[in-house]
Amino acid sequence: MFDFLKKKKPPAPAPVQTGPAVPLPLAGRDGHVGAIEAVTLDGTMYFFGFDFASDLVLSPLIADIDLAARFASRHMAQRDGMHDEAYWRELAGYAVEGSELASEPESRAFSSTALADAVTRLARVRREGTVEPGFAIEYHLRYLLGAAGGWEVPEEAGAEDADEWIDVISGNEPLAEGTTLAGIAERLQAHLNALVDTAPGNWSTTFAVLKG
Repeated sequence: MFDFLKKKKPPAPAPVQTGPAVPLPLAGRDGHVGAIEAVTLDGTMYFFGFDFASDLVLSPLIADIDLAARFASRHMAQRDGMHDEAYWRELAGYAVEGSELASEPESRAFSSTALADAVTRLARVRREGTVEPGFAIEYHLRYLLGAAGGWEVPEEAGAEDADEWIDVISGNEPLAEGTTLAGIAERLQAHLNALVDTAPGNWSTTFAVLKG
């Protein structure tokens, strides 16, 4: 009797999600069809979403493979639609050993020290105008920075000639008439600066070592 006077139990609180927040897609690139790829910097592997059809990076660099899978389950699709986190976690596992973008492991692994050394050598060419044998900056890294930035590097930064400039600076190709090594090195550094400045979020901060 008088049970109706008893206080009702309050509803159970909603479960609190633990762990890091899921990153947002880059530049509103939500719902793209794509895959998970990875690069390594200084021994840390970073995962990211990539849309092959549009040549666009879809996500920030994500050091946690499970978080990368969670990102993909919310913000990416396959041709047959959306999938759950377990599905994407399996696909992310493939990125640890291989890539659809760069088949050679050395093309996907970078060192801050080596990148800084390349920028130092490039500065020497800018000052002294002399060849730097063996000089190189990996094409795949430059490509990914461009894809992260939505290919919005200013035209005056000269994206189309970067590989040729590197070949000339390293001494693998001759100087074209009317050009100087110092001038070519200056243009290459301006291109690298533009790639880093245009790349959003932690793409820019992670590879800021390329600026000079």
